[in-house]
Amino acid sequence: MKFNNFFPAQTGDFTINHHSTDALAGLPYQLELELKNNAVSAMLKASGLKISPAPIVPSPLSRQYRTTSKRRVFFDRGKVILHFGRKPCKEAVAFSNLEPASHIEIYQYLQKKLSMPQNFKAASALNYCIIRGSYTEHALIFNTRMLSADIIRIFKAVSNDLPKHIPAVKSIFLYVDETASDYYLEAERPAKGISFKKMYGPEFLALKLDNKKFLYSPISFSQINESILPVFKNKFMEYLTPEANDILLDIYCGYGLWSLLYGSIFKNVWGTELSAESVKSAINNAKFHYPDKKFHYETAFVTAEALRAKMPPPRRSHEWILLDPPRQGCAPGVLEYLISRRPGKIFHMFCGADEIIPALEIYLANNCRIEAVIPFDFFPGTINIEALAVITPPEK
Repeated sequence: MKFNNFFPAQTGDFTINHHSTDALAGLPYQLELELKNNAVSAMLKASGLKISPAPIVPSPLSRQYRTTSKRRVFFDRGKVILHFGRKPCKEAVAFSNLEPASHIEIYQYLQKKLSMPQNFKAASALNYCIIRGSYTEHALIFNTRMLSADIIRIFKAVSNDLPKHIPAVKSIFLYVDETASDYYLEAERPAKGISFKKMYGPEFLALKLDNKKFLYSPISFSQINESILPVFKNKFMEYLTPEANDILLDIYCGYGLWSLLYGSIFKNVWGTELSAESVKSAINNAKFHYPDKKFHYETAFVTAEALRAKMPPPRRSHEWILLDPPRQGCAPGVLEYLISRRPGKIFHMFCGADEIIPALEIYLANNCRIEAVIPFDFFPGTINIEALAVITPPEK
């Protein structure tokens, strides 16, 4: 049951290209929200689960909200072209109104710089140019197929020059992906050798939220819509009512953003995540923000077997579980194991709408109560949403 299928092909004067990454970007935002509300309701109704979703929570920024963007590098008659997909566009730099204007400024500068004959050797090795960070501070990542002394020398020159022209660029990195994969950071990291190299600026990126600053690796996952994070945090808090000795279990914890935001109201926090870089950042963030509290984060591939072996003993109603899996959802058996612990609540975040129905079916099959399904417009302009499901497992 694909979420895309619940959007019309055309609405009024607007044609919707379901295959476009910004299929709804040309619509008025209120119309986009109406379509998404209708799509979520229709998807749940078609599932037969008899669950009514809450109205979608809008994004404070409906356009120019993305803090991560990328461009694939092409060549056309000796000139660099920065585009989205596999085929270059007519423009030297592809434009998206989902990205801040500063991203386009950086790509335009890079396009001119990399098109210079003296920089051709480095440009020809590039897979992607990637921008990450916040709305005010950017990190640039050159994803390259190879490194050599000449290529490093060229990128050093670009790295020294770029921040002088665009001061919002605070860090620049080289990232080696010898496979030239479609995934813009990496598909499989090289077994040997340097895969990541800082060229300029601080080693970590920063996110500021709720008067706290969180540092994370440039190759760690972080939400791309910074504007909606305070809204999401406040809505989440409406459902958090722990007692003094309750603990929070953060599955797919990333660099600890959510568990560290809510950590002050729990006795302690335990989290796990596959990315070693993210876990290292989570540990350092916890030490900085909560030096006197017990926060434990560890690296593991999240499977039912790994959780059963690594998680602390169940505390039933005195533990709360936060579950934020990647777009493809949880590994088989993970939800069933978490339900078997009989926690007070499970908060399941979905970053891909197609995973909502299969997960809810598992919860209902295991006698859980679905308290709420709350869609959030984390991805304005696209045919996708993020959603939070509030789950109460059975007591016995």
